[in-house]
Amino acid sequence: MKITVRPFHPQDAEATVAVRRAAVPHLVGTARSLLWETEQRPEHERYRLIAEHPGQHGQPEQHGQRPQPGQPAETAETGSTGPTGRTGRPGPTEPAEPAALLGRLGHLGRLGHRPGRTAEIRHSGHAPPPGPRTAAPGGLVGCADIGLIADSGTPGQGFVQTMVLPAAQRAGVGGALVAAAEERLRAMGAVRAHTWAADDGVAPDFAERRGYRCLRRARILGLDLATARLPAPPAPLPEGVVLCTPAEVAGEAGDLRPLYEADVECAADEPGAAASVRLPYEVWLRHNWLRPDWDARLSSVVLVDGAVAAYSVAQTDGVDRYWSGMTGTRRAFRGRGLAALAKADSLRRSRAAGYRHAFTGNDAANAAMLGINRRLGYTVVASQWRCAKTL
Repeated sequence: MKITVRPFHPQDAEATVAVRRAAVPHLVGTARSLLWETEQRPEHERYRLIAEHPGQHGQPEQHGQRPQPGQPAETAETGSTGPTGRTGRPGPTEPAEPAALLGRLGHLGRLGHRPGRTAEIRHSGHAPPPGPRTAAPGGLVGCADIGLIADSGTPGQGFVQTMVLPAAQRAGVGGALVAAAEERLRAMGAVRAHTWAADDGVAPDFAERRGYRCLRRARILGLDLATARLPAPPAPLPEGVVLCTPAEVAGEAGDLRPLYEADVECAADEPGAAASVRLPYEVWLRHNWLRPDWDARLSSVVLVDGAVAAYSVAQTDGVDRYWSGMTGTRRAFRGRGLAALAKADSLRRSRAAGYRHAFTGNDAANAAMLGINRRLGYTVVASQWRCAKTL
Protein backbone atom coordinates (compact mmCIF):
# COMPACT_ATOMS: atom_id res chain seq x y z
CA MET A 1 0.00 0.00 0.00
CA LYS A 2 1.27 3.43 -0.92
CA ILE A 3 0.44 6.05 1.71
CA THR A 4 0.62 9.77 1.04
CA VAL A 5 0.89 12.14 4.02
CA ARG A 6 0.08 15.75 3.17
CA PRO A 7 -1.27 18.93 4.79
CA PHE A 8 -4.96 19.30 5.56
CA HIS A 9 -7.10 21.39 3.17
CA PRO A 10 -10.56 22.82 3.93
CA GLN A 11 -12.08 20.41 1.38
CA ASP A 12 -10.92 17.53 3.62
CA ALA A 13 -13.15 18.50 6.55
CA GLU A 14 -16.05 16.07 6.00
CA ALA A 15 -13.77 13.14 5.18
CA THR A 16 -11.56 13.90 8.20
CA VAL A 17 -14.56 13.87 10.53
CA ALA A 18 -15.61 10.53 9.02
CA VAL A 19 -12.17 9.07 9.82
CA ARG A 20 -12.34 10.40 13.39
CA ARG A 21 -15.80 8.97 13.96
CA ALA A 22 -14.76 5.56 12.66
CA ALA A 23 -11.62 5.48 14.82
CA VAL A 24 -13.23 7.02 17.93
CA PRO A 25 -16.94 6.15 18.22
CA HIS A 26 -17.63 8.59 21.05
CA LEU A 27 -15.96 11.55 19.37
CA VAL A 28 -17.89 14.83 19.44
CA GLY A 29 -16.94 16.94 16.49
CA THR A 30 -18.23 18.31 13.21
CA ALA A 31 -16.77 19.57 9.95
CA ARG A 32 -17.82 23.06 10.99
CA SER A 33 -15.87 22.92 14.26
CA LEU A 34 -12.88 21.40 12.45
CA LEU A 35 -12.80 24.27 9.99
CA TRP A 36 -13.30 26.78 12.79
CA GLU A 37 -10.20 25.45 14.57
CA THR A 38 -8.19 25.64 11.38
CA GLU A 39 -9.24 29.22 10.72
CA GLN A 40 -8.99 30.53 14.28
CA ARG A 41 -5.77 29.02 15.57
CA PRO A 42 -2.32 30.25 14.56
CA GLU A 43 -0.36 27.59 12.69
CA HIS A 44 2.09 27.20 15.59
CA GLU A 45 -0.75 26.11 17.87
CA ARG A 46 -2.40 23.59 15.56
CA TYR A 47 -1.51 21.86 12.31
CA ARG A 48 -3.13 18.93 10.55
CA LEU A 49 -1.84 16.14 8.36
CA ILE A 50 -3.87 13.79 6.20
CA ALA A 51 -2.97 10.23 5.20
CA GLU A 52 -4.42 8.98 1.90
CA HIS A 53 -4.43 5.69 0.07
CA PRO A 54 -4.78 6.80 -3.54
CA GLY A 55 -5.54 3.31 -4.78
CA GLN A 56 -8.98 3.34 -3.16
CA HIS A 57 -10.55 6.47 -4.60
CA GLY A 58 -8.30 7.67 -7.39
CA GLN A 59 -5.40 10.04 -7.02
CA PRO A 60 -4.57 11.75 -3.72
CA GLU A 61 -5.13 15.22 -5.17
CA GLN A 62 -8.68 14.60 -6.34
CA HIS A 63 -9.91 17.60 -4.34
CA GLY A 64 -8.03 19.77 -6.80
CA GLN A 65 -5.54 20.75 -4.10
CA ARG A 66 -1.80 20.34 -4.33
CA PRO A 67 0.52 20.50 -1.31
CA GLN A 68 0.98 24.05 -0.15
CA PRO A 69 4.27 25.78 -1.02
CA GLY A 70 7.03 24.55 1.23
CA GLN A 71 4.90 21.61 2.44
CA PRO A 72 5.62 18.72 0.08
CA ALA A 73 3.64 15.51 0.27
CA GLU A 74 5.39 12.65 2.01
CA THR A 75 4.97 9.02 1.08
CA ALA A 76 5.59 5.72 2.84
CA GLU A 77 5.74 2.62 0.67
CA THR A 78 5.35 -0.97 1.75
CA GLY A 79 8.75 -2.32 2.69
CA SER A 80 10.50 1.02 2.25
CA THR A 81 11.43 3.69 4.73
CA GLY A 82 9.40 6.85 5.17
CA PRO A 83 10.63 10.44 5.26
CA THR A 84 12.15 10.09 8.72
CA GLY A 85 13.67 6.68 8.18
CA ARG A 86 10.88 4.65 9.79
CA THR A 87 9.53 1.57 8.11
CA GLY A 88 6.44 2.36 6.09
CA ARG A 89 4.62 -0.87 6.85
CA PRO A 90 5.05 -3.38 9.69
CA GLY A 91 5.58 -6.99 8.75
CA PRO A 92 2.78 -9.53 9.27
CA THR A 93 4.16 -10.65 12.63
CA GLU A 94 4.50 -7.16 14.12
CA PRO A 95 1.93 -5.83 16.64
CA ALA A 96 -1.08 -4.04 15.22
CA GLU A 97 -1.44 -0.29 15.15
CA PRO A 98 -4.19 1.29 17.21
CA ALA A 99 -7.11 3.02 15.55
CA ALA A 100 -6.30 6.12 17.58
CA LEU A 101 -3.32 7.59 19.38
CA LEU A 102 -4.73 10.75 20.83
CA GLY A 103 -3.49 14.12 21.93
CA ARG A 104 -4.97 15.18 25.27
CA LEU A 105 -7.95 14.13 27.30
CA GLY A 106 -10.66 16.35 28.66
CA HIS A 107 -11.77 19.56 27.10
CA LEU A 108 -12.47 18.82 23.49
CA GLY A 109 -10.49 21.37 21.53
CA ARG A 110 -9.92 23.47 24.61
CA LEU A 111 -7.14 25.92 23.75
CA GLY A 112 -5.76 23.46 21.26
CA HIS A 113 -4.19 21.15 23.83
CA ARG A 114 -7.06 19.14 25.24
CA PRO A 115 -8.65 17.81 22.11
CA GLY A 116 -9.90 14.62 24.31
CA ARG A 117 -10.83 14.43 22.29
CA THR A 118 -10.83 11.21 23.60
CA ALA A 119 -9.41 7.76 23.23
CA GLU A 120 -10.17 4.69 21.24
CA ILE A 121 -13.19 3.15 22.88
CA ARG A 122 -13.38 -0.47 23.86
CA HIS A 123 -16.94 -1.61 23.28
CA SER A 124 -17.69 -2.54 26.87
CA GLY A 125 -20.63 -0.64 28.27
CA HIS A 126 -22.51 2.17 26.58
CA ALA A 127 -21.35 3.33 23.17
CA PRO A 128 -22.98 4.84 20.10
CA PRO A 129 -22.93 2.84 16.87
CA PRO A 130 -19.45 2.90 15.31
CA GLY A 131 -18.88 4.85 12.13
CA PRO A 132 -17.79 3.37 8.80
CA ARG A 133 -14.70 1.18 8.94
CA THR A 134 -13.62 1.55 5.33
CA ALA A 135 -12.04 4.42 3.46
CA ALA A 136 -13.57 7.84 3.94
CA PRO A 137 -14.58 9.99 0.96
CA GLY A 138 -11.51 11.10 -0.93
CA GLY A 139 -9.43 8.06 0.00
CA LEU A 140 -8.52 9.39 3.45
CA VAL A 141 -7.44 6.60 5.78
CA GLY A 142 -5.96 8.60 8.68
CA CYS A 143 -5.32 12.05 10.12
CA ALA A 144 -3.10 13.75 12.67
CA ASP A 145 -3.64 16.86 14.76
CA ILE A 146 -0.49 18.47 16.17
CA GLY A 147 0.61 21.73 17.74
CA LEU A 148 2.08 23.52 20.73
CA ILE A 149 0.24 23.54 24.04
CA ALA A 150 -1.07 27.08 24.08
CA ASP A 151 -1.22 27.66 27.84
CA SER A 152 1.69 25.50 28.99
CA GLY A 153 3.88 27.01 31.69
CA THR A 154 6.83 25.09 30.22
CA PRO A 155 8.09 26.18 26.78
CA GLY A 156 8.32 23.69 23.93
CA GLN A 157 5.46 21.39 24.93
CA GLY A 158 3.65 19.87 21.94
CA PHE A 159 0.82 17.43 21.37
CA VAL A 160 0.10 14.87 18.68
CA GLN A 161 -3.03 12.87 18.01
CA THR A 162 -3.46 10.42 15.18
CA MET A 163 -6.52 8.51 14.05
CA VAL A 164 -6.63 5.68 11.52
CA LEU A 165 -9.59 3.88 9.97
CA PRO A 166 -9.89 0.40 11.51
CA ALA A 167 -9.76 -1.15 8.03
CA ALA A 168 -6.46 0.60 7.32
CA GLN A 169 -4.57 -0.73 10.34
CA ARG A 170 -1.40 -2.81 9.90
CA ALA A 171 -0.60 -0.83 6.77
CA GLY A 172 1.84 1.68 8.26
CA VAL A 173 -0.64 4.57 8.29
CA GLY A 174 -0.29 5.33 12.00
CA GLY A 175 3.48 5.09 11.93
CA ALA A 176 3.75 7.37 8.89
CA LEU A 177 1.49 9.96 10.52
CA VAL A 178 3.36 9.92 13.84
CA ALA A 179 6.74 10.25 12.12
CA ALA A 180 5.56 13.18 9.97
CA ALA A 181 3.84 14.81 12.96
CA GLU A 182 6.97 14.64 15.12
CA GLU A 183 9.04 16.12 12.33
CA ARG A 184 6.58 18.99 12.10
CA LEU A 185 6.58 19.47 15.90
CA ARG A 186 10.37 19.78 15.92
CA ALA A 187 10.11 22.43 13.22
CA MET A 188 7.65 24.29 15.45
CA GLY A 189 10.21 24.30 18.27
CA ALA A 190 8.67 21.56 20.41
CA VAL A 191 11.07 19.61 22.61
CA ARG A 192 8.48 17.27 24.11
CA ALA A 193 5.39 15.61 22.65
CA HIS A 194 2.33 14.56 24.67
CA THR A 195 -0.31 12.06 23.63
CA TRP A 196 -2.85 9.61 25.05
CA ALA A 197 -2.93 5.91 24.23
CA ALA A 198 -5.93 3.66 24.77
CA ASP A 199 -5.29 1.02 27.44
CA ASP A 200 -6.27 -1.73 25.01
CA GLY A 201 -3.11 -3.80 24.77
CA VAL A 202 -2.28 -2.28 21.39
CA ALA A 203 -1.94 1.50 21.61
CA PRO A 204 0.54 1.58 24.55
CA ASP A 205 2.89 -0.80 22.70
CA PHE A 206 2.51 1.29 19.54
CA ALA A 207 3.44 4.42 21.51
CA GLU A 208 6.32 2.82 23.42
CA ARG A 209 7.87 1.45 20.21
CA ARG A 210 8.06 5.07 19.09
CA GLY A 211 9.74 6.28 22.26
CA TYR A 212 6.74 7.44 24.33
CA ARG A 213 6.52 6.67 28.06
CA CYS A 214 3.16 5.92 29.68
CA LEU A 215 2.78 8.22 32.70
CA ARG A 216 -0.80 8.54 34.00
CA ARG A 217 -4.08 6.70 33.54
CA ALA A 218 -7.46 8.20 32.81
CA ARG A 219 -11.00 7.02 32.19
CA ILE A 220 -13.58 7.67 29.49
CA LEU A 221 -17.10 7.35 30.85
CA GLY A 222 -20.34 6.97 28.93
CA LEU A 223 -24.00 7.47 29.74
CA ASP A 224 -27.08 6.36 27.81
CA LEU A 225 -28.65 9.77 28.07
CA ALA A 226 -31.93 8.62 26.50
CA THR A 227 -32.70 6.25 29.39
CA ALA A 228 -30.59 7.61 32.28
CA ARG A 229 -32.34 8.32 35.58
CA LEU A 230 -30.99 11.78 36.18
CA PRO A 231 -31.63 13.37 39.59
CA ALA A 232 -34.10 16.22 39.72
CA PRO A 233 -32.85 19.49 41.21
CA PRO A 234 -33.74 20.17 44.84
CA ALA A 235 -37.10 21.87 45.15
CA PRO A 236 -36.65 24.52 46.24
CA LEU A 237 -32.96 25.18 45.65
CA PRO A 238 -30.95 26.16 48.73
CA GLU A 239 -31.23 29.79 49.69
CA GLY A 240 -29.05 31.99 47.50
CA VAL A 241 -28.47 29.25 44.89
CA VAL A 242 -29.58 29.88 41.30
CA LEU A 243 -29.26 27.67 38.21
CA CYS A 244 -28.74 29.60 34.98
CA THR A 245 -26.99 29.58 31.60
CA PRO A 246 -23.80 31.38 30.51
CA ALA A 247 -25.95 33.87 28.58
CA GLU A 248 -27.65 34.87 31.82
CA VAL A 249 -24.26 35.30 33.46
CA ALA A 250 -23.02 37.46 30.58
CA GLY A 251 -26.08 39.69 30.61
CA GLU A 252 -26.72 42.38 28.02
CA ALA A 253 -23.07 43.40 28.06
CA GLY A 254 -22.00 39.88 26.99
CA ASP A 255 -19.33 39.81 29.70
CA LEU A 256 -18.26 36.27 30.65
CA ARG A 257 -15.40 37.34 32.93
CA PRO A 258 -17.05 35.83 36.03
CA LEU A 259 -17.11 32.45 34.26
CA TYR A 260 -13.57 33.01 32.99
CA GLU A 261 -12.30 33.53 36.54
CA ALA A 262 -14.03 30.34 37.66
CA ASP A 263 -12.66 28.34 34.75
CA VAL A 264 -9.08 29.53 35.26
CA GLU A 265 -9.24 28.56 38.94
CA CYS A 266 -10.81 25.14 38.33
CA ALA A 267 -8.51 24.23 35.43
CA ALA A 268 -5.48 24.97 37.60
CA ASP A 269 -6.68 22.38 40.13
CA GLU A 270 -7.55 19.69 37.62
CA PRO A 271 -5.74 16.42 38.50
CA GLY A 272 -3.33 15.28 35.83
CA ALA A 273 -3.37 18.57 33.93
CA ALA A 274 -0.08 20.05 32.80
CA ALA A 275 1.08 23.21 34.56
CA SER A 276 -0.57 26.13 32.82
CA VAL A 277 -0.33 29.88 32.60
CA ARG A 278 -3.21 32.32 32.86
CA LEU A 279 -4.33 33.30 29.37
CA PRO A 280 -5.86 36.70 28.65
CA TYR A 281 -9.65 36.83 28.78
CA GLU A 282 -9.94 37.59 25.06
CA VAL A 283 -7.90 34.50 24.14
CA TRP A 284 -9.90 32.29 26.51
CA LEU A 285 -13.16 33.61 25.08
CA ARG A 286 -12.13 33.16 21.46
CA HIS A 287 -10.80 29.62 21.84
CA ASN A 288 -13.48 28.33 24.19
CA TRP A 289 -16.89 29.94 24.27
CA LEU A 290 -16.87 31.06 20.66
CA ARG A 291 -16.29 27.50 19.40
CA PRO A 292 -19.20 26.28 17.25
CA ASP A 293 -19.42 22.99 19.17
CA TRP A 294 -19.52 24.60 22.64
CA ASP A 295 -23.25 24.84 23.31
CA ALA A 296 -23.90 27.77 25.63
CA ARG A 297 -27.65 27.05 25.56
CA LEU A 298 -27.11 23.62 27.12
CA SER A 299 -24.28 24.58 29.49
CA SER A 300 -25.16 25.30 33.11
CA VAL A 301 -23.89 27.71 35.76
CA VAL A 302 -24.61 27.72 39.50
CA LEU A 303 -24.66 31.12 41.19
CA VAL A 304 -24.41 31.47 44.95
CA ASP A 305 -25.46 34.90 46.18
CA GLY A 306 -24.85 36.19 42.66
CA ALA A 307 -21.31 34.82 42.27
CA VAL A 308 -20.32 32.01 39.87
CA ALA A 309 -19.74 28.99 42.10
CA ALA A 310 -19.87 26.02 39.69
CA TYR A 311 -20.45 25.31 36.01
CA SER A 312 -20.69 22.52 33.45
CA VAL A 313 -19.88 23.04 29.77
CA ALA A 314 -21.78 21.17 27.05
CA GLN A 315 -20.11 20.27 23.77
CA THR A 316 -22.36 18.75 21.14
CA ASP A 317 -22.22 17.52 17.56
CA GLY A 318 -25.65 18.83 16.58
CA VAL A 319 -26.90 15.26 16.13
CA ASP A 320 -26.86 12.91 19.12
CA ARG A 321 -23.55 13.17 21.04
CA TYR A 322 -22.69 15.23 24.09
CA TRP A 323 -19.28 15.70 25.72
CA SER A 324 -18.66 17.40 29.05
CA GLY A 325 -16.19 20.12 28.09
CA MET A 326 -15.46 20.98 31.72
CA THR A 327 -17.25 20.74 35.06
CA GLY A 328 -15.84 22.58 38.04
CA THR A 329 -16.49 24.31 41.35
CA ARG A 330 -14.55 27.27 42.71
CA ARG A 331 -12.52 26.46 45.82
CA ALA A 332 -14.65 28.50 48.22
CA PHE A 333 -17.80 26.56 47.24
CA ARG A 334 -16.58 22.96 47.13
CA GLY A 335 -18.15 20.15 49.12
CA ARG A 336 -21.73 21.40 48.63
CA GLY A 337 -22.78 19.30 45.63
CA LEU A 338 -22.80 22.26 43.24
CA ALA A 339 -20.80 20.61 40.43
CA ALA A 340 -23.27 17.71 40.38
CA LEU A 341 -26.15 20.19 40.37
CA ALA A 342 -24.72 22.00 37.33
CA LYS A 343 -23.88 18.85 35.40
CA ALA A 344 -27.22 17.16 36.01
CA ASP A 345 -29.00 20.31 34.84
CA SER A 346 -26.95 20.41 31.63
CA LEU A 347 -27.60 16.71 30.98
CA ARG A 348 -31.35 17.03 31.53
CA ARG A 349 -31.66 19.94 29.13
CA SER A 350 -29.43 18.20 26.56
CA ARG A 351 -31.62 15.12 26.66
CA ALA A 352 -34.68 17.30 26.15
CA ALA A 353 -32.91 18.78 23.10
CA GLY A 354 -32.57 15.30 21.59
CA TYR A 355 -29.04 14.19 22.56
CA ARG A 356 -28.77 10.48 23.35
CA HIS A 357 -25.11 9.67 24.09
CA ALA A 358 -23.12 11.49 26.78
CA PHE A 359 -19.38 11.09 27.35
CA THR A 360 -16.79 12.57 29.67
CA GLY A 361 -13.16 12.00 30.64
CA ASN A 362 -11.52 11.99 34.07
CA ASP A 363 -8.00 11.49 35.34
CA ALA A 364 -7.85 8.28 37.37
CA ALA A 365 -6.86 10.33 40.44
CA ASN A 366 -9.85 12.69 40.19
CA ALA A 367 -11.91 10.86 42.81
CA ALA A 368 -14.36 13.72 43.34
CA MET A 369 -15.44 13.98 39.71
CA LEU A 370 -15.41 10.24 39.18
CA GLY A 371 -17.79 9.97 42.13
CA ILE A 372 -20.14 12.61 40.71
CA ASN A 373 -20.23 10.88 37.33
CA ARG A 374 -20.84 7.49 38.91
CA ARG A 375 -23.84 8.86 40.83
CA LEU A 376 -25.20 10.35 37.60
CA GLY A 377 -25.09 6.89 36.02
CA TYR A 378 -21.89 7.06 33.96
CA THR A 379 -19.91 3.85 33.55
CA VAL A 380 -16.33 3.35 32.40
CA VAL A 381 -16.19 2.53 28.68
CA ALA A 382 -12.45 2.93 28.11
CA SER A 383 -9.16 3.53 29.90
CA GLN A 384 -6.12 5.28 28.53
CA TRP A 385 -2.58 6.35 29.36
CA ARG A 386 -1.12 9.81 29.12
CA CYS A 387 2.22 9.44 27.35
CA ALA A 388 5.12 11.76 26.61
CA LYS A 389 8.31 11.70 24.58
CA THR A 390 11.38 13.91 24.36
CA LEU A 391 11.79 14.89 20.73
